[in-house]
Amino acid sequence: MTETEQAWLGQTWLDGAGALLVAFICTIATGGPGFVAGGVLFAAWYALPTLYTAAFGQILVVALFADGVGAVYLIPLELGLLAVLVGPLLRADRPRWRVLVTSLVAVGFGVGVLGSHRWSGEYWLTIGVALTAVAVVAYGMHRYERVALGLVKDTHE
Repeated sequence: MTETEQAWLGQTWLDGAGALLVAFICTIATGGPGFVAGGVLFAAWYALPTLYTAAFGQILVVALFADGVGAVYLIPLELGLLAVLVGPLLRADRPRWRVLVTSLVAVGFGVGVLGSHRWSGEYWLTIGVALTAVAVVAYGMHRYERVALGLVKDTHE
């Protein structure tokens, strides 16, 4: 098992604090349903790999706040999910660099999606920007995974 694979196994204090923050904010914002959703997210954080937990957390946020959510709740929810995502990077090589790059990419795409909605006010454009952001991130993660697993041949020999 490589160092990168080992870094994504298990939990750290940062991703645990992020999962707890999401559970806490969900409970404050929606009461009983948020408490249940937060508990399920915390259990998912404990049992599932990081990427699944972060994706599941995004789905929970959308389901709980389908009628709308203010920035007072949205910002700490997304910061908590970002902490869940970058927490395992604390055990990888060059953790500060990896956490910084991952955080900047996440914030950049988030600002792009929110900015497109504030600029146009049209949901179709916001959905298009969000889907494009998800596609770019998914492709980037796919390519990174291939490199991390050594499946890409070095062409500079």
